[in-house]
Amino acid sequence: MEPTLQIPATAPHTWYRALYTEHRDAFVKWAQQHYGVREEEARDAFQEAVIVLYRKAQGDDLSRLECSMRTYLFAVGRNQLLTRMRVLRRQEALNEEFHGIPDEALATKGMDEQEKEATAELVRQRLAELKPDDRRVLELYYLEGKDMDAVAEALGLKNRNVAKKKKHFALQRLIALVRSAKMLLL
Repeated sequence: MEPTLQIPATAPHTWYRALYTEHRDAFVKWAQQHYGVREEEARDAFQEAVIVLYRKAQGDDLSRLECSMRTYLFAVGRNQLLTRMRVLRRQEALNEEFHGIPDEALATKGMDEQEKEATAELVRQRLAELKPDDRRVLELYYLEGKDMDAVAEALGLKNRNVAKKKKHFALQRLIALVRSAKMLLL
């Protein structure tokens, strides 16, 4: 027989708080052992798991559970951790990627290190807003060091001149995004 989720009608927040307190420390310990995360990250993931439980219970999505409450919270918390880890890995990959773009392309000549880093971060953020084709042409040329013939071939373009034009316009769009972001920051 499947367990039924029974949240008391009176003082449901007290029930959630007690549930959180009862399982949090065990989850934190488990997450640290299995995923090597810091205590704060594990606590955040578990808190998100309780919030997911709360929201699903509001929509009556959990009227019947096929597992224990602890198992449910650990599974949701684990998914929260894995999602966070994927996002962090993507951000780290982007950070590493853009150390390969020359200063001339980022227009950071004459800036001190702090300004260069801020501009590079802005470029990383704005690059994600570009269309995939634009992003790819910049990656091929600046990060992978491909020449225009190789870029044209990789993108299935007619010739190097078409690739050169595509790179030029992609870079112009990126620069425009960075400039507009800088204007918003002023």
